[in-house]
Amino acid sequence: MAKLILDRGNFADFTSISNVFLDEYMPKANGEFIKIYLHLLRLMNRNTSEASEDELTLSNIADRFNMLEADVNRALHYWADQSLLSLSTDKSGNIACIRFEALKSNRYLVSGISTENVSGAIEVSDISDVKPEILAAVSGDSTPIPVPETSGIIIPAKRKYSPKEIASFSNDDRFEQLTFLAQTYLGCTLNPADINSIIYMLDGLKLDSDFIIYIMEKCISEGHKTFSYIEKTAISYVQKDIYTIEEAKLDAKVKKDIYKRIYKIFGLTYKAPVKNEVLYISKWTDKYGFSDDIILEACNRTMEHTHCASFRYADGILTNWFKNDANCLEAIEKLDKIHSEETAKSFSVVSKAPAKKAVKAKRAKTFEQRTYDYSQLEKKIVESQNKKFAKKNI
Repeated sequence: MAKLILDRGNFADFTSISNVFLDEYMPKANGEFIKIYLHLLRLMNRNTSEASEDELTLSNIADRFNMLEADVNRALHYWADQSLLSLSTDKSGNIACIRFEALKSNRYLVSGISTENVSGAIEVSDISDVKPEILAAVSGDSTPIPVPETSGIIIPAKRKYSPKEIASFSNDDRFEQLTFLAQTYLGCTLNPADINSIIYMLDGLKLDSDFIIYIMEKCISEGHKTFSYIEKTAISYVQKDIYTIEEAKLDAKVKKDIYKRIYKIFGLTYKAPVKNEVLYISKWTDKYGFSDDIILEACNRTMEHTHCASFRYADGILTNWFKNDANCLEAIEKLDKIHSEETAKSFSVVSKAPAKKAVKAKRAKTFEQRTYDYSQLEKKIVESQNKKFAKKNI
C-alpha cells in the first residue's frame, strides 16, 4: 500500500489552543501571563527553519513583548503553579527547561450515578461537590485525581494503581514493612484503597518509609485510625516542604502558643516561623528548659534595649541566664541585683580614676625645674661662630 502525503496547500498556519485553557485557565490569569503561554505554544509548533533563527532565552522573550525578564520568569512560575508547565533549573537556579503538561478540567461528568430525584449523568461544576471515592471509581488508571495544592509547591496527583503495578510493589521491602505495620497498628486487613494510599505516599509523594511510619504512629496516637486521614497528613507535610521526622517535630513545635505570644511582644504579624526562629525557640524550650514566662521576659527586655524584634539578642539574654542557672524569675531577679552591684562598683572605680591622675600631676610639678643663664649661652654661641670664621680666613 502506498504512503499518504499530506499537503497543507493554502490552509493557513495555526497553533491549536485547548478549550480547557480558554474556558478555565485564561479568565483567571493576568493578560501578560497569557501572552507568554500562547507564545510558548507557538514556539512548540514552529518548523526547523524557524527554530534555528532565534535562540530561545528569557531575554529574547522579554524583548519580544517589551517586558522585563523578571516578568517573564514570574509568568512561567505562575503557569507552573497552575500545573500547566514543569520547570527545570540548572545549578545556578536559572530556568533551563520548560515542559508542557496536560491540562486538567475542574468539571467532571459522572455517569451511572442515581439519586432520589435525578438519574443518569450529573454535571458537577466544582470538584469539591464530588466525593473522592466517586472520582476514584470513574477516573480509571490513567486519569489523575486532583490533590489540593499550595502556592509554589506542586503536589503530585494521586491515581489509582493497576493490579500489575501493585504486584510490582509487593517485592519492595519498604512496601512490605509498611503494610505489615499498618495492619498491626490498625488491627485489620488493609483494603485496596489503603494499599493504593501506601503506594501513593511512596511513589507519588516520594516519602521515606520511616517518615510514613512516623506519620502513621502520630495519627493513630491521636485517635485517627483511617488511611484517608494518614494520607491527608502526609500531603500536608509535603505542602510545607517537610520530608523528614526532624522537620516534622520542629513543625509540631510551631503550633505552640508561645510562638504567637513572642510574635505579639516583638510586634510582628503571626505567620509560619522561619527555620532560624524555630531553632531558637526550640533551643529555649527544649535545651534550656525555660518556661514561657522566662522566655517572654527575655523578649520584653529585648524590646526595651533594642526597640526591634531580635531573636539573636533574646537568645543572648537567655543563654546568659542558662549559664548562671537562672531557671526562674526569682533567680533572674537575684542575678539582676548582682549585675547592678557590679555595675555600680565599676562606675565608682571609673569616677576615682581622674583624681589619681590629678595627684600624679601635682607630684610632677614638685620637681625642681632647671635654670639657664641666657646671656652666658649667647656668649658661647658668638665665640663658636667667631672661631668658625677665623678658620675660614686662615
